[in-house]
Amino acid sequence: MLRQACRHGRPVRSRNYSTISETKNHDPLNILFCGADKFSIYSLRALHKLQQNRPDKLASIDVLCRPDKRTGRGLKHVQAVPIKSVATELGLSLHQIDTFKGWQAPSNVNLVVAVSFGLLVPGTLLRAAKYGGLNVHPSLLPRFRGAAPIEHTLLERCATTGVTLQTMHPTRFDHGAVLSQKTTPITHERRPNEMVELLGPIGADSLVDGIERGLFIPPYPETVTSGHEASYAPKLTPADRKINWDSWTADDILVRDEVLGGLWDTVSYSRCHGQVHAAAEERVKFEGPWQILDTAVNHDASHLRPAGYPALIGKTNEKIGLCTVDGRIVQPSEITISGKPKGSGHQILSSLLRRSKGLT
Repeated sequence: MLRQACRHGRPVRSRNYSTISETKNHDPLNILFCGADKFSIYSLRALHKLQQNRPDKLASIDVLCRPDKRTGRGLKHVQAVPIKSVATELGLSLHQIDTFKGWQAPSNVNLVVAVSFGLLVPGTLLRAAKYGGLNVHPSLLPRFRGAAPIEHTLLERCATTGVTLQTMHPTRFDHGAVLSQKTTPITHERRPNEMVELLGPIGADSLVDGIERGLFIPPYPETVTSGHEASYAPKLTPADRKINWDSWTADDILVRDEVLGGLWDTVSYSRCHGQVHAAAEERVKFEGPWQILDTAVNHDASHLRPAGYPALIGKTNEKIGLCTVDGRIVQPSEITISGKPKGSGHQILSSLLRRSKGLT
């Protein structure tokens, strides 16, 4: 889980690789900004500031986002994407759609900008815009194309990351021409929201710089990408939080908890019963932060058993630890068993394990 050390004052390296040094002239821009999350909010605010300072360069901004959705029990709670409130705050025209089919963009749009939008902007819209489209992506493309680049960057424990400014491809996500890249080291950040705070301003600066220099106007700069091989960063699902005791090390578990949270398995309950296979599996959910324990704090021989087996922890044996594939013991802060009171898992599992060992 250790990364390349780096103190405060993260250096950011710009890679513009442009054979064209002068700023290209263009018509005042009427931008359709497609966004959703906090990462995209940084770019929207930067564009709005540019509009205020340089109306001759950026004339208008329309914001496009997904519709509000009902969530929670009984679908009683209405949840809007974060960028909606910012668009309203800035007094920008707002459009909300779940599909481009049948939707007509404002007729004056001459540049489309997409930042963490989630929908593929169709080629018909990009061709209708005089200057096509720009995409701000929080990875060093072609590495981590896809919906969850930040999470996959952290899961793979990369020492560096960055932001790519590229044109938008009419049929594929993250396959446009790379216009610039900026890199930055990763220090202690292991949670996606901390990475957004790191990369959001970098992405906003890249976008504004690209617009001010007219990088979106052909011919595009001759670019050299990050040098990483192409890889895919798909959207994460609950299945990604299921612990694989046969392959995850103790460090893997700590990292996945920090990035994904809510790890779970379906074997801990049966193994505390002393059963290798249970007739009915019970889902056990673990909440962090996790600790990696010295096996000396363990008072039975469970740490000698295979990965995924429980161990009684502490002098009173009232806590549960779990053995990992690299021979260590990890302990979550809280355990909840499906159908049981929240947070009661340590007590329930330790009681079952003591009983199975004949200790009570």
